[in-house]
Amino acid sequence: MMKGYDPSIRASLTHATSPFFHFTFVILLLLPLVVMFGGKAVAGSWPLERRATYLSLGYHGFSGQQYYGRQGETLGLQRLEEQTLSLYSEYGYSKYVSGIVHVPAFRKLFAQISPDSPLLSVQSPGDVELGMRFAIWPGDQDVIMVTGLFGIPLGETTQADGLWAGDNEYNQMVTVGYGHSFEELSMRVQVETGYNFRSGGFADEVHVGAELGFRPWYALELLFHVRSVNSQGNGDPDFMGGSFGFSSNNQRYLMYGPELAFWLSDGMGLNVGIYSISQARNMPAVTAVTTGVFFVISSPSGE
Repeated sequence: MMKGYDPSIRASLTHATSPFFHFTFVILLLLPLVVMFGGKAVAGSWPLERRATYLSLGYHGFSGQQYYGRQGETLGLQRLEEQTLSLYSEYGYSKYVSGIVHVPAFRKLFAQISPDSPLLSVQSPGDVELGMRFAIWPGDQDVIMVTGLFGIPLGETTQADGLWAGDNEYNQMVTVGYGHSFEELSMRVQVETGYNFRSGGFADEVHVGAELGFRPWYALELLFHVRSVNSQGNGDPDFMGGSFGFSSNNQRYLMYGPELAFWLSDGMGLNVGIYSISQARNMPAVTAVTTGVFFVISSPSGE
């Protein structure tokens, strides 16, 4: 357990109540009806306790007029917009093993090349991710984690102009992460790296990420995220994937930005984040916003 870092998500897990555990799975079954808000917030930074559940209902979106092309050049157009509503959940089978479910239940994408051209749009679920996280070293202040994610292509990919809500391929990503809590500063840091094995003409990718979390007050948590993705260029050289930076092949980018988590109680909170993209290829050139509500649910004893 994260001793000395009482403000962390781990501290909240020990105070939540167990009757809501079964309710969480009802939510999962009724997912298309209940997804309204949310983002990932602070899950994934530390292993969950046994029978603990983290649930986030999230929104991700942006509106802009540019995207990065194949060589990193900035390309302009009249309108480029995304609105995604999703569910993200983790469940602790033990302090060593957690299950992961990420379901973009509804995505709405828009693109318009010029004022006189037709407005392109697509409404569809996104690609689902299922995974497991293994804490191979769950210490008091340090943790080493290995995570495996499996992508299931459910997004719409038949739009003639390439406005894709998914990538139409099954992928497997493996990441290794290290986290450390600074108990005297109420702070934690995490770094991770991983490899995304792709198919269907897409090139494999190397992922690198880092997160810094600081909780100066019980009700407020400050976070800063950095994520880099770099294509390995080993896919089909003639395959573009989606257009306008949506599910495109050979993507590269550096994404970074702050996030605030407001804890309304031990088991519930709100989050909002702003993320910018730079050094990119085949990606929207925008600033994105995420926001949502998250829940932490566990039996008092973790048994």
